[in-house]
Amino acid sequence: MPTRVVTRTPDRRVPSQRGLQTRQKLMDATIQLLATRPYRDIKVMDIAQAVGTSPATFYQYFPDIEGVVLEASGLLAKETKAALKDFKDGSWSSDGLPGAARMVDAVLDGWSGHLPVVRVLTAVAAEGEPRFVKAYAAATRPIARALTAATQTTTPDGAGKELVHALVSGLTAAAGHESAGSVQGLTKYQRRQGLARLVHAAVASTTA
Repeated sequence: MPTRVVTRTPDRRVPSQRGLQTRQKLMDATIQLLATRPYRDIKVMDIAQAVGTSPATFYQYFPDIEGVVLEASGLLAKETKAALKDFKDGSWSSDGLPGAARMVDAVLDGWSGHLPVVRVLTAVAAEGEPRFVKAYAAATRPIARALTAATQTTTPDGAGKELVHALVSGLTAAAGHESAGSVQGLTKYQRRQGLARLVHAAVASTTA
């Protein structure tokens, strides 16, 4: 889906309407390229050519390719927060496995719409790049909050916090495989059911 984020240029100017359209085209072209090529193989020239403009124009709107991904991840964070607003109090866990399945679906339905960004965000954040670590934390915060509320992670030994971290990592990693028809012989539905059982088991073990 098109990734729409309206913000300022690198020098803090607010783009004109025409500038916003150019900026959006550059963002969309970047996301499309990320869907077909390894992240580090993409050059600014590739993006500019896809839009029919010059690298100089790209740099009027973004500091680098990473800047595009980070802005797109900002939209992912906002959409994740909106998608999980009904889960943030943890009440979904009282519905057992069906509640866990709804929570998993809410996360993966949203993240699967941003797969090129998700793959780059999670991979570069795992490498420890500070900007991406911060962006990953922002994008996953709504997930962690929903799980925290359900698992009562304010435990003295910190076990609940460890569980939440593991579950968030599992959910975001699974999002990267959402477009695959079969992974190790499992359909997308089966993979989601497995995640739901894992989430349910974690919640049940901390609230028992």
